[in-house]
Amino acid sequence: MQVHRCRFTDYVPQAINAIEYAPATGRRPYVAVGRANGDIELWCVKEKLVYEKTIPGIVNGSLESLAWAHQTELTPDDLELFDTEKEREQAKRRLMDRAPRLFSAGLNAVIVEWDLARLVPKAAVDSYGGAVWCMATNHAQTQLAIGTEDGHIRIFDITDDKLVYQRCFDKSKTRILSVAWTHDDESIVTGSADGCVRIWSVGTGRMAARMTLPREGRDPTLVWAITVLKSGTIVSGDSRGHVVFWDHVMHVVQQDFRALGADVLCLVADADGHTVFASGVDPKVTQFKLFIGGKPAGSTGSDSRKKTGGRAKKWQLAGIRRYHTHDVRALAVSSHLKRDLLISGGVDTQVTSCESRPFPNENPYRQPCFPPLNGVVSVATAGKLILQRQANVLKLWELGKAEPISHALGGQMESGQGLQIYERQRDLLRMELKTKTNLMSSSISPSGRLIAASDAEGPKLFSVVRAEDGSESVRVRRIRGFPPENFVPEYSENRGALHIQFTSDEAKVVIATADGFVSVIDISGWQQNVFATIRRHCQHRNTRGEVEADAGCSDVPTHPGDAKNILPAVADMRTITNMAVSDSGIFVATSDSAGYVVVAGLDNKGATVLPPLAPRKQQDEWPTALAFAAGDQLILPTNMNHLFVWDAPKRMFTKWSRAFGSSNIPKTYSRMLSCVSGVAVNPAEPNCIYVYATNHITRIDLTLAPGSHSAVLNIHKRKQIEQDIIAKVVEEKERETSERLSEWSQSKRKKKQHMNGSTDSSARMDVDGDTASAADSEDMDSIISESASVRSQGKDWEGTIVARLREAGINVAEPHNFRMTERYQNLMHASFVDANTMVVLERPWTDVSSVLPAAFHRHKSGWSQSPSGIVTELFAENSIDGEVLINLDHESLKDLGIRALGKRLLVLKSIYFLKLQHDIPITTDSYVPQTVDVEPDYTHSSSNQRKHKRQTEENISRLMEDISTLSSEVTMIRNDMQRMYRLTVLENKPLPAPQRLASDPFVNSMHIARKIQSDFDQRRDGKGKNQALAGMSAAPSASHHGSTTPVSAAHSPGPGSSGGGMSSLLLPGSQMVQTPVTPHIRVYGDNALQRENEAYKSFRISADDPCSVILPQALKKYHINDSWQHYTLCIQFGSSGKGKVERMLAMDEKPLHLFQQLKDAGESPVFVLKKKTTDSTLGAKNGTVNNGGTGAGSVSNGSRSSLFSLEQTNASTSSLEAPANKSNSSAVASNSAAGSSTNEFEKV
Repeated sequence: MQVHRCRFTDYVPQAINAIEYAPATGRRPYVAVGRANGDIELWCVKEKLVYEKTIPGIVNGSLESLAWAHQTELTPDDLELFDTEKEREQAKRRLMDRAPRLFSAGLNAVIVEWDLARLVPKAAVDSYGGAVWCMATNHAQTQLAIGTEDGHIRIFDITDDKLVYQRCFDKSKTRILSVAWTHDDESIVTGSADGCVRIWSVGTGRMAARMTLPREGRDPTLVWAITVLKSGTIVSGDSRGHVVFWDHVMHVVQQDFRALGADVLCLVADADGHTVFASGVDPKVTQFKLFIGGKPAGSTGSDSRKKTGGRAKKWQLAGIRRYHTHDVRALAVSSHLKRDLLISGGVDTQVTSCESRPFPNENPYRQPCFPPLNGVVSVATAGKLILQRQANVLKLWELGKAEPISHALGGQMESGQGLQIYERQRDLLRMELKTKTNLMSSSISPSGRLIAASDAEGPKLFSVVRAEDGSESVRVRRIRGFPPENFVPEYSENRGALHIQFTSDEAKVVIATADGFVSVIDISGWQQNVFATIRRHCQHRNTRGEVEADAGCSDVPTHPGDAKNILPAVADMRTITNMAVSDSGIFVATSDSAGYVVVAGLDNKGATVLPPLAPRKQQDEWPTALAFAAGDQLILPTNMNHLFVWDAPKRMFTKWSRAFGSSNIPKTYSRMLSCVSGVAVNPAEPNCIYVYATNHITRIDLTLAPGSHSAVLNIHKRKQIEQDIIAKVVEEKERETSERLSEWSQSKRKKKQHMNGSTDSSARMDVDGDTASAADSEDMDSIISESASVRSQGKDWEGTIVARLREAGINVAEPHNFRMTERYQNLMHASFVDANTMVVLERPWTDVSSVLPAAFHRHKSGWSQSPSGIVTELFAENSIDGEVLINLDHESLKDLGIRALGKRLLVLKSIYFLKLQHDIPITTDSYVPQTVDVEPDYTHSSSNQRKHKRQTEENISRLMEDISTLSSEVTMIRNDMQRMYRLTVLENKPLPAPQRLASDPFVNSMHIARKIQSDFDQRRDGKGKNQALAGMSAAPSASHHGSTTPVSAAHSPGPGSSGGGMSSLLLPGSQMVQTPVTPHIRVYGDNALQRENEAYKSFRISADDPCSVILPQALKKYHINDSWQHYTLCIQFGSSGKGKVERMLAMDEKPLHLFQQLKDAGESPVFVLKKKTTDSTLGAKNGTVNNGGTGAGSVSNGSRSSLFSLEQTNASTSSLEAPANKSNSSAVASNSAAGSSTNEFEKV
């Protein structure tokens, strides 16, 4: 599948200036987010933040503050209107059933009440005092107080759905920047631009008290934020970065904290008044907690005053977190929800939420900087165009083009691999519309020829004409006559379109209005400016008054909804939030914020209201997106991350939806904090859908079960887990197999040793990686079969892998459904423009931050270096000097208010380095960081530290040199092995003969190793051996200092000679030569004596194999790259007292049978591999060549070949096993001194 990953959109979000929670008395918990351009976003708080809708602001408008109101109590005047208590209760219930009211104000000097259903102003009044800087409602929700530019506080009456100016307080010298009501609603506290905190009497409108903050420099202190706690304590935040707690009775400072490095712009407190959060230009969020008797106020009981002895309350700085990159202008916290969410926002445009109770240890969740559901992007599938709206501006781009991929090449490419682009995207259009409000909706037709957009006054239609020469020039024309006057009834006051969509054939356009109408308009005659309203669906208008009004419409076919008993709180908040048109052009689906979903026909009056996704009374589940898949199946993802599928032709939920829609969804998907914001359908996959949110795209097959509840969905994470588990199991298998084979080998050896009664003279041989006795009574086939059976025993490794994958959330027995990728982040839109061609639009945060204003500059010092910043302020407040500083510990820092462990560790580490710098002794109670690479030395000074550091650096340098040397040696070995492999396996060539000098350290180290092995063999062979064949062999040669005596020859006895029963083992014409057997240890490098012997690979042979089979295997085993016909295999036997007899074996002999017979006779046989030669003069250097005779000092040379004597400088001898006696070792030592080069190997 090909993906157009687009990041060229330049959507610039607006700063967040205000965040306010709706009153807890409302039926659905809302939070309003006010943007700097006047837009207001409404989010529902249900375990997480769920975006619902956006109220468009006025073009170039301003918003500085928000306020909610929900009156639930009758005023004294209202109580006089009702005579009985029952009437009062009914009136009170009517107040409770109403929806909360939302007010906004800004620098345009207007206070606006918003219609939360139709997203338009409901009422607006002048402030009568210029720009409005702050606003707050009283706790009875009956009055609204505002602070204005002229320094007055003005009160508005908001009872009984009114917004009426009531009175004005006395004037202060400067503008009012912050305002808050006391909990008894008898006083108002304000903060001004002259650095004063004033308390005003609501009854008289006069100032009751004034508290002044000090200046810093010439500029006065600005009191940006004010809040009043439940206990009456006043908290202020000012331009110095200070948070001040005031005594509301004595009007004096209780505590003063330097909370931030710059202005404190916002303050918020929880409902109990035990926790206060502050933030501002310095974008860190600071938490203050009230402590009573050293314990948090929330953890103390009702009798805490008795337990603490009446000690005063004390506020402490409890935590700091930096959730934003720029100024934080708004904070909001709620204590009446299941999750107490702390919500913050500011110049960086992101809504950030986290739980307030575990602060600062809770990680935040950052919402995208653009409206996630009210899509600001639409795509023309056929024209390959992208339309984006922002404020009152429309922008149009054309997608780029990539080189086509062949089918063969596509199968070899990896996921995420980039394609070659031969034509980049093109910026075609930037159109600014003349509207009064920001745009509410926009859409582009599939071909890209038509664009529709709407503000609060109504929709507009434009035609787009491309230049014929293929250039980027575009001509745009507004089409007059659209929409027709009757697309909404005459009594509808709101003609703004919340959603606009074209049908696939561009013959119709469907509009969902703010009043709840869904109108179908025929636009097939748009070129002649001819439009007609086909029908109006009114199923979302289901109150009794709305149904009666819609039933009277006769100008256009109108289909009224069914009248239902809907509470005013629901009707006053109901807005059509989603709409989708089927590709077949038959159905249109819409959903509203109350949870109603309607599927209606475009060409007929049929309409179906879907069964509720959740109980209507709870109203806790509603669709967040709508889309039609193949077969006109409607996809409904919800705010609970459930997934329902409605079969529109059959008017029922599908079988998959009934089985898995609200249950059995994998928890990784259902518990995500982001809700699905759209659905994409691939024409090439009719049974699959792609749902996307701001941080993931998930492919769902509607014919498969969702899979395990704990399944791993992320395809990249899933692949990594599979690779890790398989690699670990393979490693365990190899280790266990090695251990089992080792145990089997040891048990086999002990068994044979017990049967033979002797282990000293047994010769051993490698068989398939294990040490087995070569003299086993069983043949080698049975040994190999037993070894294979051992290997096959053990765990079911494939089952182990499956089980571990299942534990990790990967069930290989089930198909992987809900395949998720988090490769794409900050997703604005995703859709298919063609089969297997997807468009993904991202707005990376790095791009957004690049256009934001400069952030507050904070110094590099602070927590990470010596104590400074907030810590310095804490030390100054608590009179901590140098003598006290060096004795601080964790408990002391906790008492200072530094609750976070990481910050305490950084402070203590800074104190430790201060002690070192000033030569202060480190005591046993002092904190020493774990990263310090020294032992505590209580008398050390800075000079000792420098000396130790220098020594440490020298040690590291030497270690690095050793590592480099070792690495080079390993590289040489690897290169040699690779060269050998290439010559022998790939090129089938023999290896070159090794050429080494006597001065070669490799030869010298071999000589030393042989000497050590010779001494060991002398001690091992000290016991007397069987002398049964003493008459068969000649006397051993004498060894002299500095020379080697020639070896005596042995004769070949005839059939009639007596040989102690061994004559039958010697074939006619074979040679017997007494030779020393020289063990050898292969070593590399200079530290030869400190390294272990190299373990060589085994080779497979059987007892019935002739010499012609064993000889090539032996050459291969010991890496001798030469023809096996140039070598011969000999066997040495005999007791150590009389020397050894050597016999050359014929090619058709069976060496292992002969070996077993000699071993049973106690002759200690060993095999020797020798190279043939035709130069007879070489043997004459130490004796005469005798063709059959015998004599001392001669070498017997049979008819088959001649053998080199041990004194020849180019002798090449290889033994499979090398037990040697003292005389043989001596001969080898002197021979090595003479310059002989041997190629002997020993099994380890």
